[in-house]
Amino acid sequence: MALEGSMRTLSRLLAAALAAAATLLVPATAHAAPVTGRPVRIMPLGDSITWGEGSSTTSSYRADLWQRLTGGAGLAVDYVGSARSGSLPDTDNEGHSGWRIDQIIASVDGWLATARPDVVLLHIGTNDMNQNYEVASAPARLGTLLDRIHAGAPSAVVLVAQIVPALDATIDARVDSFNAAVPPVLASRAYARLVDLNTTITTADMRDTLHPGDAGYTKMADLWYAALEAELGGGRDWPLLRTGLEPGETATTWTDTAEAAVNVGGYQANLAGMETGPRAETSRGGANALMYSGNDLSASGSYSYMRVFDTHLRLSAASVLTYWIYPQQANGTYVAVDLSFTDGTSLRDSGAADQYGVRAHPQFQGEGGRLAVNRWNLVRVNLGALAGRTVDRVHLGYDQPAGTGPFRGYVDDLAVTGSTRQAADPAAAVNLALKHPATASPACAPAEDAARAADGATAGNSKWCTGTSGATWQTDLGAATTVRTVVVRHASSGGEQNAWNTRAYRIQTSTDATTWTTFATVTANADGITTTTAPPATARHVRLVIDAGQQDGGPTARIYEVEVYSA
Repeated sequence: MALEGSMRTLSRLLAAALAAAATLLVPATAHAAPVTGRPVRIMPLGDSITWGEGSSTTSSYRADLWQRLTGGAGLAVDYVGSARSGSLPDTDNEGHSGWRIDQIIASVDGWLATARPDVVLLHIGTNDMNQNYEVASAPARLGTLLDRIHAGAPSAVVLVAQIVPALDATIDARVDSFNAAVPPVLASRAYARLVDLNTTITTADMRDTLHPGDAGYTKMADLWYAALEAELGGGRDWPLLRTGLEPGETATTWTDTAEAAVNVGGYQANLAGMETGPRAETSRGGANALMYSGNDLSASGSYSYMRVFDTHLRLSAASVLTYWIYPQQANGTYVAVDLSFTDGTSLRDSGAADQYGVRAHPQFQGEGGRLAVNRWNLVRVNLGALAGRTVDRVHLGYDQPAGTGPFRGYVDDLAVTGSTRQAADPAAAVNLALKHPATASPACAPAEDAARAADGATAGNSKWCTGTSGATWQTDLGAATTVRTVVVRHASSGGEQNAWNTRAYRIQTSTDATTWTTFATVTANADGITTTTAPPATARHVRLVIDAGQQDGGPTARIYEVEVYSA
């Protein structure tokens, strides 16, 4: 067993080395052709893993990926393929149980001609390894398949997986050899990009010898999603994790659960230790926030790191952690969001710093003097130096080497994003429209009035809805300021169908709410989240003018949030 483990480790290291070498050799990654006014066509292509064998709903990775792309990134997406499987809004795929690479080659021309994909997600080779079918020439067959895909869909980007492991040691040795040979196959094919779906999939993630279970498919979805940022991100907000703790948003995995704690008791005498959990008490936006509390019992060193979210987030050079924190006393400033990585390291020990240069460690956050008591404070940490690492858990930590006493506070609007739109100035990352007065054309219902589009929530049907032709929505920012970016969250960002996303609208600005200047005009939109950056405008008032509501031309517009930023 020791020898087998050593060989497996050596094989993984070889694969990683080859992948790194390929990264240096491959020309700049080709991006998917611009898509305007229609969903992005994505073809999930492969064998039974793509189809969903081992998944409790036969949805494979496709259901979780769909949710991330539509609800997270706000993209309009159309899965394409001749097969149907799973429980999700769009079951199309090109997954074929038991098929090898050569069998996919024999049929791929027709599939591509019919589907015309913008992106292909290719996971293939498992059956070649399982059947021990001409294993040595499998990488060459993969190259032939990639060339056929490129010939049939020349504008498409192909994301090529290093395939998931097998539980059988003999088969898995073949998998490792095949995966090690994949990067050189891609080195001369600029339209193809490597995605490692193997390294972080464990035996616990597998349903049987060859197929992941639901947890494994979720990991696959996370990794595909992170890889798609480079192709479909286009500077848009690309949240790997985003939550305001509202119903329908990402919920905490654990409540009041310590990863490690020393000398920290409960805020009240009847509590054994530090607490963390959603509460509807104080929030920055919406109704809920993550409450934390405890009692520091020792002046010689105390800490408590609480588990909050179980995740699988692959960081990129553009990844950023942001959250808002509301400490209720000085001790409460010695608190920070911490990330635990699959390689055993953590954010707190990485040396990464926030926008003020203060280390992203609870102790240093408290000592840094930047967190004001009884006020919401933004903390933003650039994670680019940690690119390639995978976040395994999100913790909330208290850590203070000296001082004693109780501490309490809240954390809200936590996100790990891959956006290239992050502001250099922390003040510029503030949504200037949040909870500011808003007026609008008549609403569809009393509970869907103008204020709902500025309350910081997209869950729970918190939207402004109107069926008035040429409807307008506007907000008073309270003072003249510089406006550079406006984010509009449409129907699908709140869980409604893509067909209801606003098709065309204008953004206007004004200093006096009388004379208006067009800031931007958006036409042929299909996405659920749109980000518009234009030359800076000085404005106190921002107005949204609906030119076309639903995708089918109907007048109804459903706006879940209008966010205004100075960067």
